[in-house]
Amino acid sequence: MKKSKLPNINKCTIGVIGLGYVGFPLALKIANQKTSLVTKKKLQRKVIGYDIDERRISELSRGIDKKNIFSKEFIKDTKNIKYTNNKKLLESIDIFIITVPTPINLQNNPDLTFLKEASKIVGDCIKVKDDKKVNPIVIFESTVYPGVTEEVCVPIIEKTSGKKYNCKTFINSFYSGYSPERINPGDSKYTIDSVIKVTSGCNTKVSDWIDSFYKSFISAGTFKVSSIKVAEAAKIIENTQRDINIALVNEMAIIFKKLNIKTKEVLDAANTKWNFQRYDPGLVGGHCIGVDPYYLTYKAKEIGYQTKLISAGRQINDHMYKYLLEQIISIMKERKQSLKLQKILLLGISYKSNCGDIRNSQLIPFIKEIKKNTSKITVVDPLVNKEEVSKKVGLEALDMIPRKSTYNLIIFALNHDEFKKLTTKELSNYSNKDTIIFDLTNNLYGDNILYL
Repeated sequence: MKKSKLPNINKCTIGVIGLGYVGFPLALKIANQKTSLVTKKKLQRKVIGYDIDERRISELSRGIDKKNIFSKEFIKDTKNIKYTNNKKLLESIDIFIITVPTPINLQNNPDLTFLKEASKIVGDCIKVKDDKKVNPIVIFESTVYPGVTEEVCVPIIEKTSGKKYNCKTFINSFYSGYSPERINPGDSKYTIDSVIKVTSGCNTKVSDWIDSFYKSFISAGTFKVSSIKVAEAAKIIENTQRDINIALVNEMAIIFKKLNIKTKEVLDAANTKWNFQRYDPGLVGGHCIGVDPYYLTYKAKEIGYQTKLISAGRQINDHMYKYLLEQIISIMKERKQSLKLQKILLLGISYKSNCGDIRNSQLIPFIKEIKKNTSKITVVDPLVNKEEVSKKVGLEALDMIPRKSTYNLIIFALNHDEFKKLTTKELSNYSNKDTIIFDLTNNLYGDNILYL
């Protein structure tokens, strides 16, 4: 029997499955890396970027990225990459990297639909590889609870391909690893290059190969762990920790409001201590922080443990958009005003600043709730996909504030770079003496500015 053989790390074909905010930057980074950062040897890698979205593939092939991750010039400069939605083209791949979304369903349980489908695609592709001289490696980057890679995805690949997992024989085997994505969309500081990459593999040999692979193009380096489960757990705890910290300050904000204390001033004061870690109250959304804790609580329940702190943090953060609406209505009543008559300006609708991703944005349910009271809502966000916004909330997202417009309520929701010129003074051009300005970013200053 022939012994298993891993791909040539300097000369291999890599397929990135899923070309969103994670997969697309990763595919471009691999394709643009000409020499190994470790060995300084020339890299002759081919990259195939796969996505089921035909429109997305068509746009990327023409150098257009409507998610605004990279400039058109940068995309066009990348020549060593092919975009496709044709599964047949994936049969030549040696290394599969799966970066598909892992959302939650309406019951806040993990939805592994995309991950399972991607695993089937990989299985179909490696089924025809009996004549290949190397064993394929499947690396998962999508956020999951500990155990998903080897308990959910690998069995699907085995069943679909007819090949054995982690077998030492050559003909009938494939391997897997897990390296969690840690990209911070919209952040120019914490990019794919600047954050250490956690790596893992199904055995020592594969683990070493995967670690060396990422080391060859990740400037920040890598951190190799002992098992796939450890890598999965490391990812999910990162965002769960942040979720809990924000939940704490959100609850503090609710308490301080009842005590007639300004939360912003409290945080400014507390932040003068050397070991205080500052978090500001706000809406917690997105495909990571607002989702990952539910993956962990789901797995905990499955093994017979009912989470307390994690679940409580999620409940607090999930309620914050309702709390914001309650505060607005309360202020209106104090001023003997009706929300139905108000013209409202919402600055930002994505889930975070400097990012156009509206997935799981808490501003979406907020808009849906406030629309029950008024239809006079103007949404301004130059970064988002206008079609996606229209489908979600039935409103047109504008790139800029309409000239000579005056609003009764202005919600400064996100601190996009495009909004940073909008100081309190600038916003006065769109307000009157009775206008309520709610700053969810904690960046505006003024006696008339309200905060969470």
